[in-house]
Amino acid sequence: MSIDFMKSGRLAVNVLIDLHKAGKETKATFDFLNKTIEPQEAISKESVQLMNDYIDWLPDHFEKHDCDLAKLEKLDVTIWTDFKKAFVPPGMDNCKEFTVSTMTNWKADGREEQTIKISQTEIIKENFLQLRIPEVK
Repeated sequence: MSIDFMKSGRLAVNVLIDLHKAGKETKATFDFLNKTIEPQEAISKESVQLMNDYIDWLPDHFEKHDCDLAKLEKLDVTIWTDFKKAFVPPGMDNCKEFTVSTMTNWKADGREEQTIKISQTEIIKENFLQLRIPEVK
């Protein structure tokens, strides 16, 4: 599914677009246990909504996997991209292709810290790099 239609993906990419438009590094870290977002410039209505949506989802996720949320010692997610490397894909005028990466660090129940890295290629309308990805209703 495209980030245009996924709520969390849209929110995350809009946070990165805002950082890009502000001339900042397009990288943000969400610490879900301490409820913090870094850098300061990444704090916005959408980044806070993304944080809160994820925090609301965690209990259900842990229950489905028969895990104890109280034993979680660390959970942070860093998202980033390099819009300078975005390019127009062949035959797709007015679009930009780029890669969004995430790194999730978590630790639970005295075990070793774990890291999961995911990268995904996305294509959005070129004007969204200035206007942001709108909410689809």
